[in-house]
Amino acid sequence: MTRTGWAAVATGAALGVVGTAAHWAAFVVLGAGLVALVAGALGYVALSPRLALQRAVEPARVEKGQPAIAVIRATNLSWRALSGLVIEQRLGATVFRAELPRLGRGEGGLRTYRLPTAQRGTYSVGPVEVPRADPFGLCRRVRRLGQPQVISVHPRSLPLRPLPSGKSRNLEGPSSDMSPQGTVTFHRLREYAVGDDLRTVHWPSTARAGRLVVRHYVDTAQPYTVVLVDVRPEVYSPETFEEAMDVAASAITAMSAGRSPVQLRTTAGGRAGGPAMKDAATLVDLLTDMAPDPTGSLVDQLTRLRHDRGGSALVVVTGALEVDSLQAVAPLAKRFDHVIVASLVPHAVPAPSYPGVQVLVATGAEDLAQAWDNWVVR
Repeated sequence: MTRTGWAAVATGAALGVVGTAAHWAAFVVLGAGLVALVAGALGYVALSPRLALQRAVEPARVEKGQPAIAVIRATNLSWRALSGLVIEQRLGATVFRAELPRLGRGEGGLRTYRLPTAQRGTYSVGPVEVPRADPFGLCRRVRRLGQPQVISVHPRSLPLRPLPSGKSRNLEGPSSDMSPQGTVTFHRLREYAVGDDLRTVHWPSTARAGRLVVRHYVDTAQPYTVVLVDVRPEVYSPETFEEAMDVAASAITAMSAGRSPVQLRTTAGGRAGGPAMKDAATLVDLLTDMAPDPTGSLVDQLTRLRHDRGGSALVVVTGALEVDSLQAVAPLAKRFDHVIVASLVPHAVPAPSYPGVQVLVATGAEDLAQAWDNWVVR
């Protein structure tokens, strides 16, 4: 019962009491009429139509801004025709309403509507609701049919030109340490690990060390990318943070083309993927619900990369540039063939120049992608 209904019941009861006490028949009749009206409204909403509803959300995983729809099929199970029925769906705080077509006995009908995908995130599409209210708004009943479904809106993946190739890798340093064994270039000696080919054992070193030592070989041509995302809120505006997520998703997708391995890191300490990760969708999904996190430091993460595996490319996605961050990026040019810093800022500023580092500054993901392509073809 709605507030109006409760008010009608209270008013009717009060009129009945006053009319009885004062011997005013009109008040008694009026009060009884209000109570009877509410009782009739309760009986009206209790007669809910018999419906069978099937709902599908397509697709369940969608890129931000791309279409996603909910398809509802309703079948009339009542003995009479149904018309004027309204169904409701909730997506977060948004309510969608659609009127079903007139359905004869046993007939079915379809209704579709587009779901909002302008904001990334994981959303629950609630059960289908069939509200029924009396004409006076005294009573309202809502039937919920079906189960909630989840739709994942992940960041945009803008096309980026592939990075130039052919640069010689530094075989004296650990920049190719992540490369698989079995290729023709010797990299270094290391301690034996379970599963190593015994034919790679270096016996003179084994004799000196008193434990098995093997040769580690690398494939200097294998691409491997690290995408480091700065999630500290102080370097972003709300708008540029969202654009940064699009840039990160674009870099992951572009650098994993051809099933090349990618690792995703964040300044908050998150780490996913690696030399064996060749599924970009899994890493992009991690960006879907990523939120600003004040913990951690970009400089700390860059410093840790100096002691980790190198690769073919390092892409740092950040907001407003800080001098100490650029100073921490520069030494990594010896570990990676290409080092790119993508800076998202509210207002256009000139991109600083730093030896061995390509700095791209833009106000949005699309402008950043254009700057990336211009640099690659230059």
